Amino acid sequence: MEYLALRCIETSNDQQFEANLISELQPIRQFVLAISVYHILRTGIYETLSEEGPMTASALSSKLSLDPDRLDGFLKYLRNENLLVEKRGAYDLSGKCQTLATYKAWYEMLIGGYAETFLQIGNRLKIGSESCTRNAALVGSGSCGISHFDAIPLTRSLMNEVEGGCHRLLDLGCGNGAYLAEFCKALPHIMACGVEPDEGGFREAQNLIEKAGLSHRVQIRHADAVSFLDSDFEFDPDFIVLGFVLHEILGQLGRNGVVNFLEKIIKRFPTINIIVIEVDDKIDDPATMKHGLALAYYNPYYLLHYFTRQKLAPDIVWHEIFHDAGLRVKKKYTTCQNVDSTHLEIGYLLAISN
Repeated sequence: MEYLALRCIETSNDQQFEANLISELQPIRQFVLAISVYHILRTGIYETLSEEGPMTASALSSKLSLDPDRLDGFLKYLRNENLLVEKRGAYDLSGKCQTLATYKAWYEMLIGGYAETFLQIGNRLKIGSESCTRNAALVGSGSCGISHFDAIPLTRSLMNEVEGGCHRLLDLGCGNGAYLAEFCKALPHIMACGVEPDEGGFREAQNLIEKAGLSHRVQIRHADAVSFLDSDFEFDPDFIVLGFVLHEILGQLGRNGVVNFLEKIIKRFPTINIIVIEVDDKIDDPATMKHGLALAYYNPYYLLHYFTRQKLAPDIVWHEIFHDAGLRVKKKYTTCQNVDSTHLEIGYLLAISN
């Protein structure tokens, strides 16, 4: 049966309609693609194909206990987006897809952790509306995964600036514990305590530390950073790490709340070394925001902080807050050039002002 295309009214605009439609729908395509990448990494599909090679949809369904019809549609979608290749009914990772695992943590944080946040933005623009929600456990685990590339190297570089190094580490806001586990494996002499406010993240951290065989060296507590400092605990650290914690306190308790929190730390631990990791707020700097990574990662990262109970601050504001709390910046580092040349993520080594 022959199909005839409907005749459109001949106007110059109409002649460009389909081309414009394709262009304007690309954000929707990328939206679905980003979510699909997150799912292929989280469901075991990526890992199974990476380890075992080509598999039919039926075999993959049986191995991973996935609905065969839905899996069939998902695999075909991924094939059409060139993330999978299909030969004789068997699916395998494409060359384009094989590098995705390296960047899994970014998808875990921004898609798994914050997809619901972005979808709520329209309603939360209204005056008097509540903050957007997020999946705090996935935000924490994703952030810990990303820290392997940025925050952990920053922290270790700052620790090396202190004679004698670190022996007892307190991580306030430890996420799923991956950060602590990596440190303790790399530095066998370290004893550590991790504190995590989210119950899901706390449970994950407990399990991860136990599976890593580090329970004799690492203790995990379920509390927020502020209340933990007010509690009766016996751990006596020589380093405290605050990785992306102060902007949470700034968003919830304001500037004075951050100053008071830091003052509590130095009152309780007068000789403490404090390492702070934060992101410099440069959303209004046109030159910075033209950078490829600034648009790909930091622009959505900046956006979500306006709609959650978090508040980023420029580098100069953090310096002022540290000064008001009686702290001085001994050293300041930023990320490795080949990882993040925006230098928006900053690590501060703080000590009590003389």
